Amino acid sequence: MQKLPLLMPERELLSSFSCCEMSMIQAITIDFWNTVVDSRNGALRRAARNEAMRDVYRSLGKTWNDDEVSAAYEHSYRTFEHHWQGEQRTLSADESLHVIWKFLGFDVPQELHVSTVRRIEDSILAGMPGLLPGCADVLASLSARWPLALISDTAYSPGRALRGVLEAHDVRRYFNALIFSDETGVSKPHPSMFERALDELGAEPKHAVHIGDIERTDIAGAKAMGMRAILYRGDESGRYFEENSPEATSADAVAHSWIEVGSILDSWEAS
Repeated sequence: MQKLPLLMPERELLSSFSCCEMSMIQAITIDFWNTVVDSRNGALRRAARNEAMRDVYRSLGKTWNDDEVSAAYEHSYRTFEHHWQGEQRTLSADESLHVIWKFLGFDVPQELHVSTVRRIEDSILAGMPGLLPGCADVLASLSARWPLALISDTAYSPGRALRGVLEAHDVRRYFNALIFSDETGVSKPHPSMFERALDELGAEPKHAVHIGDIERTDIAGAKAMGMRAILYRGDESGRYFEENSPEATSADAVAHSWIEVGSILDSWEAS
C-alpha cells in the first residue's frame, strides 16, 4: 500500500500515547455513514418512503399533501436529533413513524403500521449508498492485519438493512463484528457501543483505533474510551461535514481519503 505523509505533525499524533503504546494496534473500529458509504441516491430513498406514506394516506382515505408530509418528516427528524444528541440513543423507524402519526393526527391500524415500518426500513435498498473511493481495497488490506468492527448509529435503516448494504458491496466479509445502535439500545458516543465492539474483537482501548466522520459521536466517544481516533474527511456530502473542523478536532489524525487512512495506520504501527 502506498504510504503518504501524515496529515498532522508526528509530535501531535503522539501527544496522548507513548511510542511503545502506539506501535501496537490490536483492532480497528469503523463508522458506517460517510466513512464506509456515501450519501448518494438519497432521492431514491425518499421516493420509496413517500410511496409507502402515500399508501397510508390512501388506506385511511386521506388526501395527500406534500407540505403536510414534509412538515411531518421534519418534525420526526428534530425528534430524532433530540434523542440522539440528548439521550445517546437513536429512534427506530417504528418510533419515528409513531411520531409522524401523532403529528398528522392519524390513527393507523397496527397491521398497516407494521408493514409501513418494514417498507421505510428497506427504503435504503431502493436507493443504495455507494462505497467511498478506495474503501474496499483498504478494508481488505486492514482485515488481513487486524480484526475490524463496524460501529454504526442507525435511523430509518436498522442494522438488518445495513448488513444488506455491506453484503451488496461485498465488504461484510472484512468485519469480525457489526455493532448497530438499534441493537444495543444506545448510540455513539455512549461507551457501550465501543465496549461491545472491543469485547468482540478482544482488544484493549489503548491498542484500538476508531475511524469516523463526526466529532461529537465518533471522535469524542473513542477518545473517552482511551482509543486513538482518525477523523475521516473524505466525504463532503455528509450531513454533518461542516460541523467537524479538522483544526479543532481532538482526533489523533485527520484523513481525507481511505489511502490516507492506510498511511496513518502504517505510520503508527511502524513507530
